[in-house]
Amino acid sequence: MNRLKMLEERVNAYLGEMELVPSQSEDGLYLFKYGSTVVMISLFEEGDDTFVRFASIMLKDFEPSLELLQRILRLNTEVLFGSFLLFEDNTLSFSATLLGNHLDYDEFERTLRYVAKVSDDYDDELQALGGGQRAEDVLGGAPSSSGE
Repeated sequence: MNRLKMLEERVNAYLGEMELVPSQSEDGLYLFKYGSTVVMISLFEEGDDTFVRFASIMLKDFEPSLELLQRILRLNTEVLFGSFLLFEDNTLSFSATLLGNHLDYDEFERTLRYVAKVSDDYDDELQALGGGQRAEDVLGGAPSSSGE
């Protein structure tokens, strides 16, 4: 069995252990709603390594004012791990990536909950600074997590 398939089975087991039943997109992303944000989990490989990326869209179509951009940069120094990402289409995300080769349950569970919490904790504040739409406004109906 290839490494990516083994990682997929491990992630499915961990999600089951967490009692999460995310929807799955056509391209294999796991999706679930947490508060006002939607968390996506993607699996990929590069060379001999596999990875798990946890990402949450926080805002779309916002105005990237100087005040907002400064706040995002400051937040990047305050979070324990992960980072806020700004894309060319004015989408703001929070993301963290773990090595998947020897992924254990604790690091998976804690990273998933951390990305969800940071995104949900800061999306309203950042929307107040830059406008735009939060993930729940754009993406809507992903299944809710039991941690909400």
